[in-house]
Amino acid sequence: MTDRTDLSLSWLTCPQAVSEELRAELTTCWRDVANAGGAVGFAQQLPVTDDVVRPAVEDTVATLGTGLGRLLVVRQDGRLAGWLLLTSNAGPVLGHWGRVTRVMTALSARGSGAGRVLMTEVARAAREDLGLDRLRLEVRGGTGYDAFYARFGWKVVGRWPGALQVTPEDRRDELLMSLTLTEVPAAS
Repeated sequence: MTDRTDLSLSWLTCPQAVSEELRAELTTCWRDVANAGGAVGFAQQLPVTDDVVRPAVEDTVATLGTGLGRLLVVRQDGRLAGWLLLTSNAGPVLGHWGRVTRVMTALSARGSGAGRVLMTEVARAAREDLGLDRLRLEVRGGTGYDAFYARFGWKVVGRWPGALQVTPEDRRDELLMSLTLTEVPAAS
């Protein structure tokens, strides 16, 4: 499913579905986004190399083996343009919501609509395929990324003041964002 002819989406739900080639592409994308100042981890390790990022990619891929994680990949003309991870919860108390993490677009795909396609598809799949009521994500304060997510209906619902130490001299709030996917029953 895509709303641009040069962008294609795929969901991967098990580690075996993530080829070595894709793992290398995910590593390169994550490394490049982190080194360009993206709020995707590794802040105190910059600049990062593939050797630093590769284990984090492997940990991300391993979550697919739990049955709760789904990797969404967008390609542009066959090349990785972006990706994210959607994690759902087991059990009746938390099973109605999911968490979106690792949202990033390749530097070469910036402005292509890849981010828009990722955010549109994750909401659709969470609602229609998984039957979730709500999604959450966390955003590093001071980056302006909350404005990007707000374009897709996400709202800041809280913050952890000074929770993220980007460098010893730079502490940022962690913004807590939520997207309502369906009508939520009223509290009694």
